[in-house]
Amino acid sequence: MLGGIVRGRRVSLRPMRDDDLPGVSRWSADLRVRRAHSAGYWAEPATLATWKERLAEASKDHRSVLWAIESDGALVGSAAVGMPDPAFSDIVDVRHLTIDPERWRRGLGWDAALTVHRWIFDIAHVRIAATRVPADAAGALRIAERLGYTTFARGRRAYWHDGAHVDETRLRMELATWDERFGESERDYEALGPEAEA
Repeated sequence: MLGGIVRGRRVSLRPMRDDDLPGVSRWSADLRVRRAHSAGYWAEPATLATWKERLAEASKDHRSVLWAIESDGALVGSAAVGMPDPAFSDIVDVRHLTIDPERWRRGLGWDAALTVHRWIFDIAHVRIAATRVPADAAGALRIAERLGYTTFARGRRAYWHDGAHVDETRLRMELATWDERFGESERDYEALGPEAEA
């Protein structure tokens, strides 16, 4: 499904639109993006018609949430999370968070990551966030560490980058870590009391 509006300090998450797709198409064809993370088909180049089909599919998928990331009125990235299956877990899978490579190293990735996680932990009130990134994706790993993620597993030789296999790092972060690090500064809503957890 398409996510609603969530405002960060420098970026906002908003529903993705058809007029965003040329930007998504441009950066998904950029090798810097393709080697930086495992975003599934959101990091695979395609024609504009295919992107429209992917957006239509994503808007009907009730097991995931997709956002466009906007800063100063311009599209700067996209993000998606997989929703937990209520019967089995309380874990959100951060599937991708992509910033246009022409806007890297400006702090937009950090603010977007913080905003996505504020939605996960404060608005959706999920207990655990998990993600997976290539072991050589230094920027993504720095952001994950700053957020409070810890490594819980490694996938061996999961990606092919620059003529060699690269491992995959699997990370997770719990609501308690979010509250400890960001509960005072990033909370939109009052914390739920213990009775809400029963």
